[in-house]
Amino acid sequence: MKIQIKNNHLIVFESVLFKTTTSLLIGSDALILVDPNWLPSEIEFISTYINDTKGNKKLYLYFTHSDYDHIIGYGAFKAYETIASHNFVSNSKKQDILSQINAFDDSYYITRPYAIEYPDIKHVISEDGQTLMLGNQKFIFWLAVGHNPDGLLLLDPTHNVLVVGDYMSNVEFPYIYASIKEYKSTLMKIENIVSKFNVKYLISGHGDHTSSNVEIEKRLSDSRSYIEQLEVSVSNNVPFDFDNLMKNYNFPIVMKQFHEGNIKLAKKELETKDQ
Repeated sequence: MKIQIKNNHLIVFESVLFKTTTSLLIGSDALILVDPNWLPSEIEFISTYINDTKGNKKLYLYFTHSDYDHIIGYGAFKAYETIASHNFVSNSKKQDILSQINAFDDSYYITRPYAIEYPDIKHVISEDGQTLMLGNQKFIFWLAVGHNPDGLLLLDPTHNVLVVGDYMSNVEFPYIYASIKEYKSTLMKIENIVSKFNVKYLISGHGDHTSSNVEIEKRLSDSRSYIEQLEVSVSNNVPFDFDNLMKNYNFPIVMKQFHEGNIKLAKKELETKDQ
């Protein structure tokens, strides 16, 4: 399995599917695993790595959000103490998400050595700036609505690591399932956190991590530019220049579907605003 970065306080694993990341934050007496995914062999690789290196450290499992690709490995880590947002816990579409996992496995004849279950959460985050002591180290959380309704940001202020879930990717434009307005608010939240805490590593749910302030600013700018162009296109009923957008991305067939989903959401939000 590809490892993007490995140092004394951070490891970022990368799946072969959708360049999805699984992070491991390493404290002096705790490990925080983030969104273990996708394939059984990849999840086994991560699990084996942790078991071989954990020593006596306490184990935590943090979910950035409830999209099925981010909870698919839960069953392999049920002994870990779990962390997620209050919206994650109260999600009314839990069964739909599990059905997506089962449909994926069915499509590719995948069997797993664990049951497919929606995560049971011990530590529930309900407000911005909420902190948890995980081992002897403080971690800070912020709610992150927009991509979906139950996103959650995590900052390790000791090592200046910010985990943002499915925001700020260098391989995807914004995929927006919940709210364009809230998505923009989350981008502003991320920008403020980066500035206030001097973030050194930013970890996205898909694509490459970055330790460059210039790259972080570029990703913010690219995300905002895409949303602005989307809103202008829908508001004025003019075609979106998708071909020009794809000069910056590599997978036009599947991305066309996500873009069309964004258009539908933008139209819905515009209609609601006009009522």
